[in-house]
Amino acid sequence: MDRRTRGVVIAAFIAQGLAVGGTVGAFSLFVRPVSEAFEASSLEVSAGISLMTLALAMCGVPVGNWLDRGSPRTVMYTGTAIITSTALLASQATSLFQLAALCVATGAAIPMLGPLTTAAIVAKATDADRGRALGIANLGVPVGGLGFALLAGFTLDEWDWRVTLQWFAALFFGIGIPVITLGVPADLGRAVEASAQAAAPSSEEEAGDEWTAKRLLASTEFRLIAIAIGVGMGSIAGFSAHAAPYLEDLGASTRQAGTLVAMMQGSMLIGTLALGALADRRPAASILLGAFVVQLAVFAILAGSSILVVSATLMALNGIASGGFLPVMGQLLAQRFGAGSLGRAMGLANVMMLPFGFGLPMVGGALRDATGSYASLLWLCVLLFVGGSAALAVLRRKLRRSIRADVYAG
Repeated sequence: MDRRTRGVVIAAFIAQGLAVGGTVGAFSLFVRPVSEAFEASSLEVSAGISLMTLALAMCGVPVGNWLDRGSPRTVMYTGTAIITSTALLASQATSLFQLAALCVATGAAIPMLGPLTTAAIVAKATDADRGRALGIANLGVPVGGLGFALLAGFTLDEWDWRVTLQWFAALFFGIGIPVITLGVPADLGRAVEASAQAAAPSSEEEAGDEWTAKRLLASTEFRLIAIAIGVGMGSIAGFSAHAAPYLEDLGASTRQAGTLVAMMQGSMLIGTLALGALADRRPAASILLGAFVVQLAVFAILAGSSILVVSATLMALNGIASGGFLPVMGQLLAQRFGAGSLGRAMGLANVMMLPFGFGLPMVGGALRDATGSYASLLWLCVLLFVGGSAALAVLRRKLRRSIRADVYAG
């Protein structure tokens, strides 16, 4: 990995930590304080992350196209400016409606700094050991989540949620702008290696042509990958939105919940590094299938658990399994559809998050209000991972057939 590539990977690492760790990763810690401040239900407050996910998914396609055709540095500057502004404005909000509008704006900014941009810029900057590079860059998600959860747990206890958001805004701007300036080359988006402009041939499509949105949607393999992204990222977002209240229901204090959420985020480090590196040597679809099966089992056990230490341990295990999702998925898309089309492919696939990431947080809040527990939400996650595992099993079989067909044709 040369100096230029290291700079891109470090910038992507930090940008993800800010954009995801300081928004989706820390959201659940604000559910109870905001509910109390505005005398709102869990459903009403959890709608915030649903709106965030809605905007994130809807903006994925235009941001992906912008990354493929424009300057990644400009994209990232824009995202930093938006999340800084929304955090400051949210700290002064006087109604849930204002917070809802700011959640939409924040969601629109996340793809400009988060996994979508990371996949695009790392793919443009490197070819060899791309899985390892993506794994390192995607460590920003758990590291940022850990850091922001610990910070929020402390500041919410010492001050209030408004001061916490002001701290977040200062970190977004004070760290984000210098890191992007120093780490992301101004010319990164102007040229992509010729070898990355075409994906490997398959039984369905001929390689060498640009992967347009229409062509991607016509690919069965892409549709299966999109389902997996929707289930994986949507379910993670849905559960994460209620992680702190779930722990508080089991007896944890606000500070303890912040620490345990941070531990779950920290455990993602292991999965991100290990599974990201493994994706360079093993089929990505098989790795993802294994991770989905682990998460399915974890959610099933959590649904029946009422012991805090057991649930906290299982959440850490879930963090390991989910931590490898982003680098492995990025590697799978880059291998199949090419680095030059990765932004477009990732953005289009993110749309599949919409029904899961938008609906699950609100459904979870409604179920908690109606039943007094999160067991129903956890069983719903189990069902979703059953469907996602089935899609990955079909994808793995199709990819194996494509490889065999290419070998025979050669």
